[in-house]
Amino acid sequence: MKFLTKLFKRNSSWDLPKISIVIPCFNAEKEILATLKSIQDSHYQNVDVMVIDDGSEQRAEHFVQSFNDPRFRYFYKENEGPGLTRNFGIDNALGEYIFFLDSDDLIYPDALSNLMDYALAHQLDCVSGVTVRRDINTGVEGEWFRRLYQTKKVNLLVNRLALYDDTLTTNKLYRVEALKQHDIYFETGLYEDKLFTAKLYSKLDRIGLIDNRVYIWLVYGNQTSITTSKSLSNFQERMVAIEKLWQYIPEVRKAYQIAFYMNHDLLIYLREFVFYPQAVKDEIYETAKEFIQKHYHYVYPRLVPASFNRACLDALCEGDKDKFIYTADILSQVFQDEQKTKQRI
Repeated sequence: MKFLTKLFKRNSSWDLPKISIVIPCFNAEKEILATLKSIQDSHYQNVDVMVIDDGSEQRAEHFVQSFNDPRFRYFYKENEGPGLTRNFGIDNALGEYIFFLDSDDLIYPDALSNLMDYALAHQLDCVSGVTVRRDINTGVEGEWFRRLYQTKKVNLLVNRLALYDDTLTTNKLYRVEALKQHDIYFETGLYEDKLFTAKLYSKLDRIGLIDNRVYIWLVYGNQTSITTSKSLSNFQERMVAIEKLWQYIPEVRKAYQIAFYMNHDLLIYLREFVFYPQAVKDEIYETAKEFIQKHYHYVYPRLVPASFNRACLDALCEGDKDKFIYTADILSQVFQDEQKTKQRI
């Protein structure tokens, strides 16, 4: 099949629908240069680039202006967080479609073309592609839930189960009117992506999945990204988001969601457990216990195969604090030892 965007390009790339690229920016004036350059290198030219400065102390306006690109628009607003900043982008987009890009990440040159090709070919309100996590220091790459993106296909609501694992909003092209029509907006707080994608998956009947790499998520380290921070406050914010998204998850998914919680949401904190003071360990236990016991009838232990992780789940179900903390400490120490070994190799 010939790609639609290539066919359009024979006349003019401007014949294609306009895509608004929304870039929330907060004190990221240096990183945003590479981000904007990746947009200029894009094969897809009909874009409306919205750099929305979310109350930065060091404004990025002069960096945006340095590109001298009439497609780039700069906004400055009071600090509200990335979610509400993206909402500002939805409400002020000039494009028929919208794409969210973080100010310290990149897109592949053919990303927007590949997403739009599939959206137009199948008349879709949303198309999602492969995200690559790249360590900025080592260059090591890994693909985010590649198993969901083995082939190009249209995912239907009636068989939507595994797709909930992909909680990213930045690897997707959306039709703006569909977001407005279904009231799919971001909410306040951290981990707003989890709730946004849960709404998206529960409200759109057809979502396109393509096997192309579209997004480069640059990992800078523990202190520069909300998603890699392991503090108690971030754990609590994550729990708030998880509780909110529960209403959007279909019943058939909820057993898997508990497993995802143990295998991902909670696990990233358990891996750091040996570094926490006792009070933080106690708080993590109490919060996780309340969540697991509240949704106990969805617990299916066989979905959590790892031995130490499974033992932690058993302890939460039993309400055994000593067992949980003892096992979590072992899990954490084993993980930290493995990381040290990898660094020496």
